[in-house]
Amino acid sequence: MGVVAAHGDAAGRAWPTPAAGESASGGPEVVFTFDDGPNPKTTPHVLDTLARHHIHAVFFLVGEMAANPNPKVAAIIARILRDGHVIASHTMKHHDLCRVSDAAATADLDDGKAAVERAAGVRTAWFRVPFGVRCDRVERLLAERGLVHFHWDLDPQEWKYGDPARAVRYVTGELGRSHGREVLLMHDIKPATVAALPRILDWLDAENARREAARKPPIRIVQAPALAIERLPRGLTAWLGDATAGARALPAALASVLP
Repeated sequence: MGVVAAHGDAAGRAWPTPAAGESASGGPEVVFTFDDGPNPKTTPHVLDTLARHHIHAVFFLVGEMAANPNPKVAAIIARILRDGHVIASHTMKHHDLCRVSDAAATADLDDGKAAVERAAGVRTAWFRVPFGVRCDRVERLLAERGLVHFHWDLDPQEWKYGDPARAVRYVTGELGRSHGREVLLMHDIKPATVAALPRILDWLDAENARREAARKPPIRIVQAPALAIERLPRGLTAWLGDATAGARALPAALASVLP
């Protein structure tokens, strides 16, 4: 979920933005990310919509959702990777890591990462803190594990209001006046996301057509694997090209080398 909050020690600090760095193209850009899944009832619809628009996103999976023994869940996770998306972790039980005990926070982070990696069969390098909280404990836990919180810039709060039209207005309005890179947070477990996402992407196609006609910079979609490659340490990009036998191998290879 997307409320930015900070509790406990060193409360009040926000994560820096832009969340994924400055625009590589010099114009408006958007990265699609989805939290809290997978859900057999809703995630397939999100994947269908992304596939129609040829978009590769980041899916921040919750460990207890990924570990669900329902065979449909395993099939969804396999499809996320097969479709070229990047899988990341989002704790085991989606606790506020700044409010629970130190032991509970540690277990939620570690158990979630392990559960997602078991379910997906790949290592995960990216992590998102539930609720976007930031405190000394979270920073210490991440530093000890060599992890960095992957924050966001745009939160339509469709998880809170359940109103697709509201989410569409917010996202299209923000992207329409953006000049840099925006990380969009949505939730593939929510029916409002399922309803809003096609409308957002249809608007994006139409808006880029208008911009092309007016000779204005388009809103570039930053594909998640491309963002991962952009963040690779120098010297590893050539290795990645040799190490991947094809697009299906890309997410696993990226996860194995990302810092």
